[in-house]
Amino acid sequence: MDMITWLQIGLGIVFIFLIINSFGPVKDLAHLSEVDFKEKMKKPQNVTLIDVRNPYEFRADHIEGAINIPLNKIKRNKAEIPTNKDIVLYCQTGIRSKQAAKAIRRRHKDLPLAHLKGGLFSLNTTSTPDKKQK
Repeated sequence: MDMITWLQIGLGIVFIFLIINSFGPVKDLAHLSEVDFKEKMKKPQNVTLIDVRNPYEFRADHIEGAINIPLNKIKRNKAEIPTNKDIVLYCQTGIRSKQAAKAIRRRHKDLPLAHLKGGLFSLNTTSTPDKKQK
């Protein structure tokens, strides 16, 4: 085989590795169902609830007590993640919160992390919509 073929094979392997790594599991990430989430939130003093959606999404609708740290800030290490409590992440569908967990796990190996599986769509409770001013 010539050099170009080996280069293409190598790039293909790297590409496959990157795809698997980006969709793979996050070490020690708890996937909370709606019931598990509600149970965990019965003691909010032990939990930091982080909404990883964009600020405009957070303003429109969020879970009471949550703080907004967008995924892009977490990925670029532009946000300070509280480490004194268990972290519960959520987004609209659960995809961004899992990505955020992966980014947080790279910096904080032993931090207790969980995410709301299915995101806000999985909850049957009402969240806190922003009060529109007239």
